[in-house]
Amino acid sequence: MPDIDRLVIEQLRQLVSTPSVSSPDPLWDQGNRAVIDLLASWLGDMGFRTEIQAVSADGSKANLVATLGSGPGGLVLAGHTDTVPFDEGRWQSDPLTLTERDHRLYGLGSTDMKGFFPLALAAAGTFLDTPLKQPLILLATADEESSMDGARALVTAGYPKARAAIIGEPTSLVPVRMHKGIMMEAVRVTGRAGHSSNPALGNSALDGMHAVMGDLMNYRRQLQQQYHHDLFEVAWPTLNLGCLHGGDSPNRICGQ
Repeated sequence: MPDIDRLVIEQLRQLVSTPSVSSPDPLWDQGNRAVIDLLASWLGDMGFRTEIQAVSADGSKANLVATLGSGPGGLVLAGHTDTVPFDEGRWQSDPLTLTERDHRLYGLGSTDMKGFFPLALAAAGTFLDTPLKQPLILLATADEESSMDGARALVTAGYPKARAAIIGEPTSLVPVRMHKGIMMEAVRVTGRAGHSSNPALGNSALDGMHAVMGDLMNYRRQLQQQYHHDLFEVAWPTLNLGCLHGGDSPNRICGQ
């Protein structure tokens, strides 16, 4: 095995074994600082200027901006350092131990997307002795799998302003040049609670939500009719009614 392959696998092994789960559930949520420190150490040894940007107040969550060269523009290699939570019972091996099986490497985040960083470092290493006309920038962010606070912090800070970016999300090696955005909203309907034996005593929030949902489903049909792009597997905007919570008792008119 070539030395560069051994280095890539060893770096991935260290990244996988360093937990960095992000989740809206505080029972699962962890910091990513240990992963950021690992990357900063490796990139610093390669000659990159490294800046660690705190994302959380306690510093346990952070972004890394590592730059080789100087000047405006440049190319960004970007990825996130956090992973989703895991159910160990559904794994055939320890999710925090990189395991080779059937010529594949298994471990939490090995594809999405800690595996990108050793590959990005290996690619960047081929330019260390080359004078760069524009900078090469590596971004490593926090909380992509949950709040997107890492990306928000970068936008708020106003950098980096590069000419192009390669995002290391897994695509089965198929180039992807655009991505759908996402917006999550909540609708709250407030009625008036009362005993269900007499509808005149209240005003059902569930009835109101039924009307809202009808309008949303009509809007979903409008999106499918008005917008279409063949580069997407699902060629139109999608609208998902994700969850519904209402009422507190079968014999009460729903108040909220």
